[in-house]
Amino acid sequence: MSLVDLALLPIRVGLGVADAVFQAVTPASPAPPSELLVVDGMPEGVPAAALRPEPALPAPAGWPFGEEFPRTCGTSRFAGGALFWTDFIYDDHGATGVLVDTPTGGLVPPRGTYVYPDGPAARNGADIFRVAVGLTETHTWWRVDWNTLLDPSVPIALFTFDTDRGEAPTDQWPAGAGVRSAGIDLALLVSAAGARLIDLTTDESTPVEHTVDLESRSFLARIPRSLVEPTGTWTVRLTAGLANDEGDGFAEVPFIRGALPGQPNVYNIAFRRHEQEEAHLNFWSDKAQADALTDGDVSQFSLAVLWDQLADRLTTDEPVVRGTSTRWYVSSVELGQGIAETDVLSTEPQFLGRVQPYSVCLPATYAPGRKLPLTLLLHSLALGQNQFAAIDPRLLHQVCDDRDSVVVTPLARGPSCWYFDEGELDVWEVWARVAEQLGTDPNRTVVSGYSMGGYAAYKLGLTYPEVFAQAVVLAGPPTCGVRLLPDVDIPGDLDPDSHCAREGDTWRLLVNGRWLPFVIAHGVLDELVPLTSVLQQVLELDRLGYRYRFTVYPFEDHIGWVLEDKFDNPISHMGTGLRQGDPGHITFAWYPQLVRPDLGIGPHRVWWLSDLTADPAAAATRGATASVDARSYARPDPTRTTRRRRGFEPGLDLSPGLYTELVWRIGSAVDPLPFLALHLTRVAGITVDVARAGLASLPASTINVVTDTLAQIKLEALPPNTTVQLDGQPAGPIVAVPVGRHTITLTTT
Repeated sequence: MSLVDLALLPIRVGLGVADAVFQAVTPASPAPPSELLVVDGMPEGVPAAALRPEPALPAPAGWPFGEEFPRTCGTSRFAGGALFWTDFIYDDHGATGVLVDTPTGGLVPPRGTYVYPDGPAARNGADIFRVAVGLTETHTWWRVDWNTLLDPSVPIALFTFDTDRGEAPTDQWPAGAGVRSAGIDLALLVSAAGARLIDLTTDESTPVEHTVDLESRSFLARIPRSLVEPTGTWTVRLTAGLANDEGDGFAEVPFIRGALPGQPNVYNIAFRRHEQEEAHLNFWSDKAQADALTDGDVSQFSLAVLWDQLADRLTTDEPVVRGTSTRWYVSSVELGQGIAETDVLSTEPQFLGRVQPYSVCLPATYAPGRKLPLTLLLHSLALGQNQFAAIDPRLLHQVCDDRDSVVVTPLARGPSCWYFDEGELDVWEVWARVAEQLGTDPNRTVVSGYSMGGYAAYKLGLTYPEVFAQAVVLAGPPTCGVRLLPDVDIPGDLDPDSHCAREGDTWRLLVNGRWLPFVIAHGVLDELVPLTSVLQQVLELDRLGYRYRFTVYPFEDHIGWVLEDKFDNPISHMGTGLRQGDPGHITFAWYPQLVRPDLGIGPHRVWWLSDLTADPAAAATRGATASVDARSYARPDPTRTTRRRRGFEPGLDLSPGLYTELVWRIGSAVDPLPFLALHLTRVAGITVDVARAGLASLPASTINVVTDTLAQIKLEALPPNTTVQLDGQPAGPIVAVPVGRHTITLTTT
């Protein structure tokens, strides 16, 4: 099949060709669930990062309550005498004034336009992460956790209270905040310089105890109950900004920092419920905040503190938000604090902190304890975790509710990491936290994405083929960047020594896709990802005889398609089936340079092959791959025939498509033989599980090895009383195999 043949499908098949829709390309003969190995709730084959426990955030010294903060942004809960609130993070953008910079990077600015001065604010200096209110016998406690706190003199927090004592003569907030809300009568101002309670009726100010904890990034204040006795229900509000030089008020936000004359000096408002920050075109969860600050009235954002419930030490459940929400987790690495000043032509991480957000969609049928399939829906270049909720709600509904699947979109440390290094780490850590906290099915995960996210579906799916059931690529490039011609690429990172430029080609990994079916969809008019580059990818899958479904849309381009939100056909072929169990034939290639033990990422096993170690020379060579081809005739795969189908998709979403697919028809079982063939290229070490490879149950078997470098082969799960020989000479369970062709024999007595 030529490129022309593939591109001109309408001429070849005509409009009359309309085969019945062959739903969801899925593994042909997956193992029963009982045979799919799961490690700590994750599928076997995930990298070490996915198995690490989540680090605990430090608690501020002297805090007498727990740490039961909700994981969902914009929600609260009671626990053990305190009320805990989790705010949105990286949402500290103030009012809509004048756009002077895009602090979040990428092409989509937040709704607010405020930016920070250079220095320790680190482009994130007044970002409220969490808030807690507690009650003891002697004090009320007020806690603010900051996302970034390099210098405690940077932020300032201002609570206001409506205690029902009677309305104050003003609705204006004190300390130069520049906002208003009706009914307030008390305020609590907290900065590194101190904390003071302000009576808005008398304008009297009383200092109260406060502490700053840099490790937990917390401000704490304590108000003696002898000063103000908490009763009934208080309506509490909270804003944050930059402190002035004295620390007793808000610093003015000037025009050069994004504010128009007279706009508030507030960067962040807490207590915006998740439903108040509607997802549509709200990429950084700050639209409602920006609208309120532009108007100046922040009354709608408040938290009701019921003191009787705190006194009774009421504990409520972790909030469960069905539909789309933003959650947070603690990463195993902290790259710094704040937001780095990078751009979309660099794969360097931008969002540096130890706490990272991600978007999740829980279908309406979700219930704690029910294990649903998981879909990784990875974002495009220049966008972030809220991409699909913001501009593709129909797609998200189809992937989430229509398929009864949990859907997650990690931030991946920024808009342009291309899922390398810390960007890849973010994916695994998000998946691990979702599996741990929401209980997804480890054996039914689809990796998918649009544009750069589609590239990641290739990259992650082919690097870890054992862990996924399917890969779905929407307008995704096969390389990190733009492929103009075979081996002629424009990298997505202008640094010629970046992983993107040197190890970003997934075409070289397509041999890994034997057991991972692909759904690929692309627009003929795509102006950013040339169709020819995708055709090369499809033709190689076809040459290999691997399963795929490829649909081209003659009238779709790159930008228009994602904005139209019409993906009915490719999503109809996104399955929820099981991943592949142990196969008889494993082919696997990898880039040793992408193995990062410090981050816990990089392939280390595929089914019954593990401890994959590249030859040191290959590991030190940029762009080099190592590979293994292992075929066990002792556990042979059943026979199969391939069938190619082509046709016209009428386009229920008004966007007709032309498809070609290769599917397998599974035949009869094959009688086992006592042989295993192992072909190693640039491989210094590998472990073979002889039991899972089918050799352990045989009285005698042979492993034929071809290697181009000295290789150490470890034979795992050998039965007792098994004799191992290399080329007729005695050997042990760890066999050093010289360059060339060799025979390992196993004999069990």
